[in-house]
Amino acid sequence: MGRKDDIFYYIKKVKSSVSAIEVAEHLQLDRSNVSRYLNELYKDGLIEKTSGKPILYFYKELLPKPKYAEPNHDAFSHLIGTEGSLRISVQQAKAAIHYPPRGLHTLILGKTGTGKSFFAKIMYNYSLESKCIEENAPFIQFNCADYAQNPQLLFGHIFGVKKGAFTGATENRIGLIEKADKGVLFLDEIHRLPPEGQEMLFTFIDKGEFRSLGDSEETKTASVQIIGATTESTESYLLETFTRRIPMTITLPSLEERQFEERYQLIEHFLIQESGSLNETIYVERHALTAFLLYRTTANIGQLQRDLKLACAKSFLHYISNQTSSILIRQNDLSIHVQKGLLDVKQYREKMDVLIDTEKKVFTFSHKDESTEYIDQEHEENLYQNMENKLKQLHQEGKNDKEIQTELLVDFNQYFDEYIDHLPQVGLKEMVNNQILEITDKIFHFAELELNRSFKKKMKFAFALHLQRTIERIEQNNLISHPNLNKIHKKYPKEFKVAIEAAQMIGNEVGVEIPLDEIGFITMFLVPEIEENMYTQEHKVIIIVVMHGNSTATSMLMTVQDLLGVRLGKAFDMPLSMDARDMYDLIKGAIHDLQPTKGVLFLVDMGSLSSFGHMIFEEMGIKTKTVSMASTPVVMEAVRKASLGRSLEDIYHSSKQLLENQFSSSASLPKPSKKAIITACFTGDGVAKMIKEQLEKVVKGKNIELITLQFLHRQSFTEKIDQLLEDYNILAIAGTVQFEYFNIPYFSPIEIFQDHHLKRLENLIGNHEPYSEMVEALENHFKMIPSVSRLIQLLQKTVIKLELQLSITLDTGVDTGIILHLAFLIENMRLNQPARPFPSPKKFHQEHADKLAIVKTILYSLEVEYDITFAESEQMHIYKMFVENNRIST
Repeated sequence: MGRKDDIFYYIKKVKSSVSAIEVAEHLQLDRSNVSRYLNELYKDGLIEKTSGKPILYFYKELLPKPKYAEPNHDAFSHLIGTEGSLRISVQQAKAAIHYPPRGLHTLILGKTGTGKSFFAKIMYNYSLESKCIEENAPFIQFNCADYAQNPQLLFGHIFGVKKGAFTGATENRIGLIEKADKGVLFLDEIHRLPPEGQEMLFTFIDKGEFRSLGDSEETKTASVQIIGATTESTESYLLETFTRRIPMTITLPSLEERQFEERYQLIEHFLIQESGSLNETIYVERHALTAFLLYRTTANIGQLQRDLKLACAKSFLHYISNQTSSILIRQNDLSIHVQKGLLDVKQYREKMDVLIDTEKKVFTFSHKDESTEYIDQEHEENLYQNMENKLKQLHQEGKNDKEIQTELLVDFNQYFDEYIDHLPQVGLKEMVNNQILEITDKIFHFAELELNRSFKKKMKFAFALHLQRTIERIEQNNLISHPNLNKIHKKYPKEFKVAIEAAQMIGNEVGVEIPLDEIGFITMFLVPEIEENMYTQEHKVIIIVVMHGNSTATSMLMTVQDLLGVRLGKAFDMPLSMDARDMYDLIKGAIHDLQPTKGVLFLVDMGSLSSFGHMIFEEMGIKTKTVSMASTPVVMEAVRKASLGRSLEDIYHSSKQLLENQFSSSASLPKPSKKAIITACFTGDGVAKMIKEQLEKVVKGKNIELITLQFLHRQSFTEKIDQLLEDYNILAIAGTVQFEYFNIPYFSPIEIFQDHHLKRLENLIGNHEPYSEMVEALENHFKMIPSVSRLIQLLQKTVIKLELQLSITLDTGVDTGIILHLAFLIENMRLNQPARPFPSPKKFHQEHADKLAIVKTILYSLEVEYDITFAESEQMHIYKMFVENNRIST
């Protein structure tokens, strides 16, 4: 009698429904084999099975009543662990849903990756099944972290916005509460909702009423069940008055806290899901399966799923590139942190022997053996199909096996990098990327050998932060000048020489050319006195962090101080019960004691705190700047720059730019709508007046103001520009004294009074006709470019930058031809077409090295945007095009 017969007679004998694991444990068989035999018995019509999870099998003649065919089948039966580690959580969820009249508002607690979002969706599905809500009731999901640094946008999304509520609110907009009426509103990371928002939300919970942001008259009503989720304890970030109004709190266990058998079921679930995506059976070596069962995750179930997917992708890469007979996951296919699970085999050997066959070396997982209809693959990316398409393309291009494997590995590594981005990172990697950290290590290793001295860890981290910001500035053409470059060069010749070598290292690694002024700043990090001065607050800008809450500001500043190794800055925590006037008096007294000589930068979260800086200036005459909605990286940037003795304006603009960059992928901070060009000279009347008259021809008919300023002292002129930047988008500065400031282009009088140079300014401010016809003509000619319109806009700016930086003025119409050339060049590169060779490249590079460096730097933003790399030969062709079409030599 075979094992299949043993299983059948066992099920017939027990006279009850059993799971595959129960059968495997009782008969001491391999779980995956038992599952296969059970499905064969079901197909043979000898047994029945339920359609939910866990799947239960039973002898049908012993259970004739249909109502027993699917015991306890509901939405929660899809969850692995419903009868195990999640049993209490499921009971709580069902109680919350059935509680009259409309269910209980619920808070789901759990670490990252424990399945809070999925659990909330299951609660909604169960509500539908139980008819606790209508069949078409909405389920609205929103992550509060997406707008945590911009309370107005956050509140507006949840409660709606009335036209004119804030800058940019040009129309009425309904909120999520209104959209979720008669259904469920799931607020993920609810701890990121500021206290004001929590108060607005619990007012709605109490009364069922709310007002749109900016509306003080109309009251709206809605019937919504609120489900919130957070990784934090309720005491840390949520108001007591808020948590009291959410009576049901459900805590989901971490993966380490869940039963061992459930972890196996999760692995099986995800592998069957991947098998379905591949439409192929997946085989797993025993050591690999053991590692997945035992390794320690930092992101719980979410990480387990990603690690399994990564292993499947790697084995699939072997399968299609080496044409192996099957998709086999081996130990070597696993990331090192997964393989470390094998170190704990001895500790868990007994449990392992129960779960998996001790004699079996390869295990089988196939979507054909299990029902996978319940699997939620809404966000599933078709990685495998993309890899197969790439393989087909490479074969058509005539690539050999080695070339094919190399290119497929590049694609796989790109996926791996994206996967790494999803893992939780702490400490340095939250602030600085790996490449910058590696470059920093190389630079300081070299510096320690050359200068025969060691550098503190905190100094290296401070330099890494500085370097990351420097590269961002250079890529944005936001160059700055060093005020004491010659002095630094003369006083510290050895350090300056090392800094030059460091700049070369950075250029080789990152592909940007480090200007001489930036080399001066690098030198300062290598000077012993600078390191010592980082630990004192004398004669530096005072950083004051003020936040609502009992410990928010203190915690944020202490984190920054510990990372940087400095003790700069003052933190003030403002409890919700504290009056703003009392806090202001407290801060004013502290500033009086500090006696700042270089000004004060306020970093605040919101509300009345934003006005403290201006009031201090009016009352005490101390120069101040304020950055609202500050986050830890912004505090880090401000303290770091203050520790280096940088000016208030420099620290303010750098912090503000960093904050804007944080919002660039979602909701941008409001920017000035008015446009202006500044004209300047020493008197504010002579040359500036003539420049203004010339520019009036350019701005005629456009909504651009011409503002004349007097330039007597760089510092005072800078302060005037700072004031104007609050209200204006300054397009350019034209004057007798060269002044390039925070990416504002500078034009000399010569360029203003010569028509061929003035053309550049016309293009810059939008006088150049848009390339709408070109976009329309090219729309259907590109396969690899997602937006032709954006491509043409970027190329237009790139050509203007190249003209300015190379001091070249193109013939009329040539810029259009170059834009076309670059557009098709980028398309070909994304199609992996080979680069064109350049005749005598070494000689050409030697003769034009400085100009080619400019071309390389400016093209870098296109490389990042379209994930391409311009070959050196193509860079030479581009530079040659500009030179050959230079209308006037300068």
